[in-house]
Amino acid sequence: MRSEQDQRQGWGRIGIALPVAHLLALAPLDVWLRMLGRADGVHPKYWPRLAFVLFTSFVGTVISVHERVLWWAWSKVPQNRRLLDQHAPQVIVVLGYYRSGTTHLQNLLTCDERFVTPRWYQCLAGQGYVLAWSIVRVLLVPFLGRTRPQDRVGFGPAWPGEDDFALATWGGCSSIAGRHVFPRNRDRWQGWHALEGLDEKQLGAWRSLTRRFVFKLTRGKRDRIVVLKSPSHTARVGELDRLFGGRVRFVHLVREPGSVIDSNVRMFHALRNHALQDLPGVQEIRDGVVAEYDETERKCGDELAGIDSSRWVRVRFKDLRSDPMGTLGKVYSGLGLELDESARAGIAAYLGSLGSYSSERAAIELGEASDRERDVCAAMNERYGLGAPAVPGKPVEYVPWSDARAARGAFAALAMAGACWCVWLMLVAGLTAAGAQMRLVALVWPAGALIGIAARQAAGGRGSRWLGIWSGLLTMAVVVTVLFPVSVVIWNWAKDDGFEAWWYHNWRNVWQALSGTSSIVLVVLGVLSAYRHASEDGPIVPGR
Repeated sequence: MRSEQDQRQGWGRIGIALPVAHLLALAPLDVWLRMLGRADGVHPKYWPRLAFVLFTSFVGTVISVHERVLWWAWSKVPQNRRLLDQHAPQVIVVLGYYRSGTTHLQNLLTCDERFVTPRWYQCLAGQGYVLAWSIVRVLLVPFLGRTRPQDRVGFGPAWPGEDDFALATWGGCSSIAGRHVFPRNRDRWQGWHALEGLDEKQLGAWRSLTRRFVFKLTRGKRDRIVVLKSPSHTARVGELDRLFGGRVRFVHLVREPGSVIDSNVRMFHALRNHALQDLPGVQEIRDGVVAEYDETERKCGDELAGIDSSRWVRVRFKDLRSDPMGTLGKVYSGLGLELDESARAGIAAYLGSLGSYSSERAAIELGEASDRERDVCAAMNERYGLGAPAVPGKPVEYVPWSDARAARGAFAALAMAGACWCVWLMLVAGLTAAGAQMRLVALVWPAGALIGIAARQAAGGRGSRWLGIWSGLLTMAVVVTVLFPVSVVIWNWAKDDGFEAWWYHNWRNVWQALSGTSSIVLVVLGVLSAYRHASEDGPIVPGR
């Protein structure tokens, strides 16, 4: 039975589970149905959350169905299958258990233009194709925070992402569902973490989807090195080496185990709103983290030992933070690469935009360290030399952004709003001439995104709250004012009854169009998109 302290700290049973911007929101319906079929059911209190997830899943299904059909047809051609089998990119995999600092290292490597890494808009809709990815990249904005829920690291559609999410959304080949969605049935997905206990069909699916995803990433970028980062890869070194035929290099990042364990418990707490089942108790979560962490790092060490030392390098997170350029120089040298001036400039610009980082966190129940945990931490500290002080270095100083060019951004938003207004009306007129009567209210969503993007880009890449508000108001103005001429083009109500009747009835038609539930939702999404794009501020997206 959970303690009163668990209840106070948010680890107890919840009431009604409210909808959230779910981490697997865009997984297609067939993937969700398979996940639900493997779980022990969803309690009625989670049905509102599940209903919203299935709605977003439907959107993900619709926008990606063409890619899935095209890919199926493409793969039926023998020449295309040979092309996929012969595709042999150079790959670098960042290794390290959850919360070891691997995201920071991935972001730093991505600053080098010689590398290409998956972005979140690709990972959250792994089954999507080029067109779908472009749509998702814009439409995801209203639902995503600017930082990850478990920490304050930059996050968004264009930020580097984890390929494990792409495999989760594409074919369910990931342990993510058991980790954060169905925690009471975690064992049913656990085999995907280390690729152990899977049958040949399951393992073949993981290999196939990984190859396909890397193939997509390198379309038109064959000369660039692919950087992959997913914490579960730490337990897959041998399989990744076989999959990429020895053309893969590894960077193993290690961090003080006590910090890793505490941070993992906090991650489960931060992502509890994505669950469709009650979480286990805090102590059970902590002990499970310790067991998986120990097994993962041991397996990683054993499999790295069987690979030529010229293809992998190990660094400590504390050194990466205290001396980023020096530590990255060690990483590049260990992988047989050169940290050239161009890469250094990109890394310095990114680091210079980060500002200060606070490690302060809200006080929550983290459980107690067991005897096994203390033994695991002691062994890991000794194995990786984590007790030694950080390498002294010179951190890159924060470089403040210049003030946003608000006037230029506001004018660009106005110009884009005018362009969207004209395109909207011309599309309606064209459809009407072809015999179709459609208001196209759904256009308010992409229009809002385009208005916000134009504002931020014209303001020098930095948005502001006031620029966001201005872009949101313009989006509202576009949809309200364009629907009047749209009504006239399609129906032209009361055209023979005088100006006042004509004016009244066509505006009444606008009100009817905007008062429907679907229209209200679309307008809200359009305004939110405009605001979020135009108000975006903070660190630069690495390698953007």
